Amino acid sequence: MFASSHSPLPPITLAMSDYVRLMREVWSPSRPDEKAGRKLLFELTRARIAPADGFPEGTVRLNSRVTYRLDDEPRARTHLLVHPDDLRWPGAEISALSPLGIALIGLREGDEHRFRSECGRQLHRVRVERVGLQFPDFGVIPDPDEEEEEEN
Repeated sequence: MFASSHSPLPPITLAMSDYVRLMREVWSPSRPDEKAGRKLLFELTRARIAPADGFPEGTVRLNSRVTYRLDDEPRARTHLLVHPDDLRWPGAEISALSPLGIALIGLREGDEHRFRSECGRQLHRVRVERVGLQFPDFGVIPDPDEEEEEEN
């Protein structure tokens, strides 16, 4: 069902806006997870960057609804892949800085990628089955209540 554990890395394609936003995250001094940052940087440096008007359909990007299968699980899962700053509903969303999120970003429907669990002990395989609705990326939208507090 899945490729061998020694298969080459799948090609990945990123939208320029996703690349810029994720690269900022990699170099952010407030990023709490150094290992995840290094893994994300590795993926970003090997990615093909595509303009928004030429972005290939069926490719996972930030704010995409993605259906995927882990390992040999009988049922697929569907989540929204989001920038870590935009994570609001952890049960419905996956952070692009999580091991699974890093593995998914830039894959196309049918692609597979290996990744290690957050603890680093278990090796998993993920396969993208479908890339659905893609929401616009407005970056972080400030909370108006917080802005009012800062003004006072």
